[in-house]
Amino acid sequence: MKFSQQEAALRRLRAPLLRWYRRARRDLPWRRTRDPYAIWISEVMLQQTRVAVVVPYYARFLARFPDLASLARASRDEVLSLWSGLGYYRRARALHAGARLLVERHGGQLPDDPALLRGLPGIGPYTAGAIASLAFSREEPVLDGNVRRVLSRLLARLSIPDARLWELARALVRGPSPGDLNQALMELGALVCTPRHPDCPACPLARRCAARASGRPEAFPRKKPRPVSRSVRVAVALVEKRGRVLLERPGATSPLRGVWDLPAVELAEGARAAVSLERALRRHGLTIVAGAETPLISHSILDRRLRLETLRCRLTRGGTAARGDLCWVEPQRLATTPVSGATKKILAVCYSGSRGRAKRYGLHHSSGTAPNAASSPAQ
Repeated sequence: MKFSQQEAALRRLRAPLLRWYRRARRDLPWRRTRDPYAIWISEVMLQQTRVAVVVPYYARFLARFPDLASLARASRDEVLSLWSGLGYYRRARALHAGARLLVERHGGQLPDDPALLRGLPGIGPYTAGAIASLAFSREEPVLDGNVRRVLSRLLARLSIPDARLWELARALVRGPSPGDLNQALMELGALVCTPRHPDCPACPLARRCAARASGRPEAFPRKKPRPVSRSVRVAVALVEKRGRVLLERPGATSPLRGVWDLPAVELAEGARAAVSLERALRRHGLTIVAGAETPLISHSILDRRLRLETLRCRLTRGGTAARGDLCWVEPQRLATTPVSGATKKILAVCYSGSRGRAKRYGLHHSSGTAPNAASSPAQ
């Protein structure tokens, strides 16, 4: 394969980069296996989530679903329950759907062809390249924020089009140990070539880095302006019955993002929280009386800054028939129910005055095995 002068210069960095990685890499559980299934799980969990957060979830998930067949057999609620607290639940839904698709169409095995991998739910070019290179030693590139930053700094370029970055990453991965090479690039960006304070003296590529030579390595690449966040008022209902808390499956228009959440509604300008909640729950066949408001809570989701106005509500009618969109959660199950960070934050504040009660609701829960069912139906 013919390389451009720029690509050829980058390829000369393969050897020192691999030597550094094998000496300095972190000992992470997914680096101790070549099992495509386990690598797939780790790559999906690591999307938009810190390594330290993922490690215990990864261990629990594989203990419960040790192979693709066991994941495919599980119910969606069981998978989501085990994912509780990790956030971005669409990743868990995609994993579950992908496992079932693999059983139906690929004999229960992950293919080594990146094109086939990209046809699975939730797998894009990055994840396909990671699985193909790490599990099957295919010379497939990866391109995440860390790799973008490392390549941009090596070339001292403020901005490089994504198409060109993929070309550079593809040229660099050609050769022995493509999986280790991809891991090395990502590890260098995570540990050394960090966004704000790159540790250039510790970098194995420092002598050949154009950004370091410029004296301003942190200036590369040019930072994209953050989207302007908008403030959104949200009314939230805290309804209890016989020691259980009412949750709903958020619809497409819900301001919250859990699989289950406290009933919530986005408020129009000038709208009263109590009236809006009473109307929203009436659509579920429930009659409530909104009472005292708890302290105002702020919570950010992407470019939306939520102002959560939570009201303690008394149920006066309804809530006795089983429904698929409502459930009453027992205190001991709350910690393993897939709710959003906003709901957990609300409950922590509402019960902060009662340490015993907060503990019962699992608000300080950090480990343990998820139950088979997330909750009981609304009855």
